[in-house]
Formats: sequence, structure tokens, C-alpha cells
Amino acid sequence: MGVAPLTEYARRKSHLTALKKAALSAADAAAIVRRHLRLEGQTLQAGDHRVDLQPHGKLYVIAIGKAAPAMASATSSLLGRRVQEGLVTLPRYPGANRSNPAVKLSRSFHSVETEHPFPGPGSLDAGVSVAAMLAEAGPEDLVLVLVSGGASAMIELPLRGISMEDLSAMNQLLLASGAPIGEINRVRGALSQLKSGGLARLAAPARVISLILSDVVGDRLGSIASGPTVVRSVRPERAARILHKYGIWEAVPTSIRKSLGQPRPKPSPARRPINLLIGNNRMVLDAVAEKAGELGFQPKILTSNLHGEARVAGWRLAAHLRDADPGDCLIMGGETTVRIRGDGLGGRNQELALGAAAAMEGAGKFAVMSLATDGIDGPTDAAGARIDNNSMRRAKKLGFHPDAALARNDAYPLLEAVGALIKTGPTGTNLNDIVLGLKYRG
Repeated sequence: MGVAPLTEYARRKSHLTALKKAALSAADAAAIVRRHLRLEGQTLQAGDHRVDLQPHGKLYVIAIGKAAPAMASATSSLLGRRVQEGLVTLPRYPGANRSNPAVKLSRSFHSVETEHPFPGPGSLDAGVSVAAMLAEAGPEDLVLVLVSGGASAMIELPLRGISMEDLSAMNQLLLASGAPIGEINRVRGALSQLKSGGLARLAAPARVISLILSDVVGDRLGSIASGPTVVRSVRPERAARILHKYGIWEAVPTSIRKSLGQPRPKPSPARRPINLLIGNNRMVLDAVAEKAGELGFQPKILTSNLHGEARVAGWRLAAHLRDADPGDCLIMGGETTVRIRGDGLGGRNQELALGAAAAMEGAGKFAVMSLATDGIDGPTDAAGARIDNNSMRRAKKLGFHPDAALARNDAYPLLEAVGALIKTGPTGTNLNDIVLGLKYRG
């Protein structure tokens, strides 16, 4: 460990830049796949599992989610011509600076541009394509599924009677309600032919292996991307309770309420899939802690279970940072939520950073960074924000009022005015958020 940077406040930006780089490097989806997948002759090694490929069997690859292009690119280079057919979802992001990173895929792969954060026509095209592919799979075949966060919106095949427009409207209501992603995905899973193990059921009688990157606090496999290969019973009544809980039951489309109120037929059987968690937020936290130590800080991981209202998480970070010793690097990981109260522009990481900055006024020298590892924070072109003890003073001189901005969910203009926004563009991965607080002397 180096010398504790107690008096190196002038280097705060370079410190945060180095820690951001460490976080994104640890979250590199292609590198993670390469560590967990290889082909040895006719045997596919996935983590600790070895699966013999049948002489006349086919190998299908389905990559879904925000990290799908990177995961598929790594898989394509590893498995080459052994892949009979592959499908990759490419997230379609509105706005500038949000195009997909370039990927290299073999000719056996085809891609479908799909919507996020709300499902749309591309999401349905992807769902229909996957269902058609799996209809050809037989008992000697193997389906390799590469799953990452965002897939809940990016690939969809609704139950009969539910339109994509109705599904998208429900998703918008859920996301605006402040419900955590686990509950949102429970509702989504009750309305889909692909979620809650639906993809594995469609693949039967083929074998299924799933490599999963987690964007869900707690890494519950059934919640990540709504668990397309995690076979479990669907409970419509639980989904209905969630909609009631957040006061949106009457607001969701009639087709949704009707579907959740009807008895369900017994689902088709599925061959038991192999589901492997290969990457999560804790990996990112550990990498950031290691880099912080190299920079001379004393790293302290406070939690990998960060959740709740973003601005409240920012206030809590501020409280910890006030009590910290100079040279401490406080680290948190997870995913907060934003309850929409106003008509402003921002995202959860921006609100967290702004909340922390407002609560830290007059508390000495510090720097805070809140970053989405996928490079996207809400409906903006920012990945998050980094602030310090000068940020709010500069904002007020420019005529901004932090509390008013938070009340309107309007963090973006303030943070942009003071040069605090972090803009990476889509990173091609998705392992939750990383939040840092650096305490300096003075």
C-alpha cells in the first residue's frame, strides 16, 4: 500500500478516474466469459461443469441483455464454427452518445436491435426469433444462454391477450413507482412466455446451460433478467399484490389485470438447466478496493446491498463520510431507485451524488462518485456523477438550488453546469452501480 493521500485533495479527479477504470475493467463482460468458458475437443467446459457435445447434436447460443454483444463476441471467438446458430440482442438506446460498442461475431450469429428500458417491437422480434430457434432444438442439442441485466425489457414474448403496448405501459408505471428491480421482475415474469424459466421450457428437450451476469442486489438468479432459464412456478397473485402495493393496479392496462386474475394452465416441463453466476457487483467492489489501496487509501466496503431511494442513499453516504478518517475510501455497491415526483431530468446515480453533496456542505474536503457500470443513468447520456466539497458552492453561484433540483428529479442540469457528469457511453456490461466516497485532510 502506498502513502495515504491525506493532503492530496488536488488529485481527487485522477483518483476517481483510476477507480472508475478499475471498476469498469472488473466488469468487462467479454473477459468474464473468457474466464468461464472453453471448448476442449467435444467437451464444453462452463465453470466447473463439463458437458459432452453429441456427435450429431447442434449448439445454439442465445445472448440477451445489455452485455449480450460483448458476451456473444467472446463466445463466438471461443466456440467458432461449432455454433450452429446464435442470436444476440443489441440494446437500442435513445439519445446521443448511447450507441452499441462494436462487436465481432461469426456468420452463424444474427442480431436483433431491441428496446430498453421499455420493451418494444424489437423486443418482440427477438422473442419470436428465439422461440423459432428453440422449436428446432432436440434432445441431443445444447442451448447456451448468455444472460445479463436489461434482458427483461430487451426480449419479450407476452402471454396471449397482452400487447406490447400494454406491457410497455405497465413497465413505465412500475419503473416510476420506485419498486425495486426484484419486484418489477416478478410482475414481468407472470406475464411472459420467456421469463421465470420460460426460455428453458421452450428449449426442451434440449440441454440448457446459462452463464449469468448479475445486475440484481443479492444475486438471486430468478430475478436477474426475470430468470429466463430459472425454472420456477409463476404466481400471478403475487404479481397483482405488487401492483397494488405501489398503487398502480387500477392504472395498468385492463389486459394485465385480466391476465393476472385468471387461472393458469400447468406449464410445460423443462430439462433441468445448469445456471452459472459468473459475474456480480462484488467483483467490482473488490477490484475498486484493491485499486484504492494501491492509490494509498484505506478501502472500506460498506455494503454490496445498496438499495432504496437514491437521494436517501446519498445522505447516508454523507453521514458515513463525515465520520470517516482522512485517507478512507468508502465503497458501496448495488442499485438504488428513484421515485418520480417531478418532471426534471436525471438518474439514480445523479440523484445519489447530488444528495450526498448537499448533505456534505461544510464537512471538509471530500470527493464522491456514483456510477452505473452499464454507462447509462436513467434517460440521460450520463453514467453518473462525481462531486466534491466545491460542487454545491459553484452550483449556487450559477443560480441552482440543490434541494429544489432533487424535488423536481432534475439533477442533470445542475451537475452538467458544474462539470460533474460522467459520460462513458454504453460500456457493454451491467453489474450494478458503484458508489465511492473519498475523505481528505482539511
